[in-house]
Amino acid sequence: MKISTRTEYGIRFLVTLARRHGEGPVSLAGVARAEKLPHAYIEQLVGDLRRSGLVIATRGQSGGYELARDPETILLAEVVRALEGPLLEMPCGGADNIEACDRPQPCSVHEVFQRVHEALSDTLTGTTLAEVATSAGGPPFPATVRRRNAAQAAVIAADQNARASSRRRATT
Repeated sequence: MKISTRTEYGIRFLVTLARRHGEGPVSLAGVARAEKLPHAYIEQLVGDLRRSGLVIATRGQSGGYELARDPETILLAEVVRALEGPLLEMPCGGADNIEACDRPQPCSVHEVFQRVHEALSDTLTGTTLAEVATSAGGPPFPATVRRRNAAQAAVIAADQNARASSRRRATT
């Protein structure tokens, strides 16, 4: 499954609203600036989020967007479905869609895709927007910072692997 830019940006937008929940409407431009997201693209996503009942809009000078419900009650599965549609797009991919398959018996890949669908659904249904908002980091880092962090992580991983190898050699 590929998580589209649409879903990533939509979740980032909602996480920003979740972090400011209860403070009133937040301007679209403010969210776009804080999250370094394209304003016009976010504007398109907001319509789907409004239609799905996840956000509400307030017009006027101090208007903007806010969550329609508490972040603890908004599941990531709802967000993904609002922005992308079904979680797994295949005719018989879901637990209730076996009858949609036109084969007389389940095909060779049905069981594995059934497990993929269940794992994905369980994870997204078991994760609330509030959890993501409290665990997520800040705005995206510049490319130079991301490269430096990746290089540091690679050095740490190499060091841990070297230690594990030497421990294994010492015990054998």
